[in-house]
Amino acid sequence: MDIFSGLTDIVKEPLVEWQKRKTVRVTAEMEVEKILAEAEIEKARTKLELAKSGQIIEADWDARAQEAMKFSLKDEALLLIIYSPVVMLFISIFVSDEFQQRVIQSVQALNDFPNWYKITLMGIIASVFGLRWLIAPVVQRFKGKKDA
Repeated sequence: MDIFSGLTDIVKEPLVEWQKRKTVRVTAEMEVEKILAEAEIEKARTKLELAKSGQIIEADWDARAQEAMKFSLKDEALLLIIYSPVVMLFISIFVSDEFQQRVIQSVQALNDFPNWYKITLMGIIASVFGLRWLIAPVVQRFKGKKDA
């Protein structure tokens, strides 16, 4: 029996040690996965908090812009500039077809302006009237095209 138990110890001992190492490795891998999952959760929470505070800040900024608009003449000036082509088109019906075509060509000429200039114009109007949420997707799209 002594020889048999000695042989089993020779075979059994490495197997037990191998199992211990495997258990330690699996436990360590599970611990790493747990830490990574916790990090992802924390990252998501941070993004959520930043988004909440960003939205609050943007909403506050837009509200201030709208409040300041009450006592500003630049808003009326911008409205006159923006609506003047529309008014001119209505008037052009009574003046001449040539005048109407010139007004339409003038407005269409904006298409030839560089994108950065058009976005800047939209940004100015959006900031003055507290409509930054309206221009944000356009800016993001422009940035995406520029990066690509």
